[in-house]
Amino acid sequence: MCPMRFAYPAYARLHYIPRDSCWFDLYFPELDAYWHITAHDFQTLQTTSSKALEIYRKLIYKHAIRATEISEKFIRGPKGKGFFYEIYGETPTHALIFYTDSVRYALMIASYFKVAGEEDSLAPIIQRMKYELMQIYPTITWRPARLTHTHTCF
Repeated sequence: MCPMRFAYPAYARLHYIPRDSCWFDLYFPELDAYWHITAHDFQTLQTTSSKALEIYRKLIYKHAIRATEISEKFIRGPKGKGFFYEIYGETPTHALIFYTDSVRYALMIASYFKVAGEEDSLAPIIQRMKYELMQIYPTITWRPARLTHTHTCF
């Protein structure tokens, strides 16, 4: 069971759900786009939210090789805080959210395509995915710690 719940667009489909972790994809068939979602429990991983953010930030900036720009925006919702990243250029990932309750859990959602495409030709889809992604973090709620069973690692 994953440590969080959130609302997502009705036209998205759960694409992959492993039994022993909270790593899965939402697929948007009309747009041929994905969100890769990972959630982590800091206590299980013996880490903190600031260390987790640094790990995620390093992952995000690996895209810098192909990106022309990466912007980082602080976000705050009713149940946590984090960052919204926009990645520009011919990269498969164009937007990510890192969100945490600052105490126990972290969540990362990466919006991506299976292949890197021309940013101009994908612009309407990229903008739609960014818009949808920004609607997510205010809906995130965290489950009580005693109800979660995540066994994932960074």
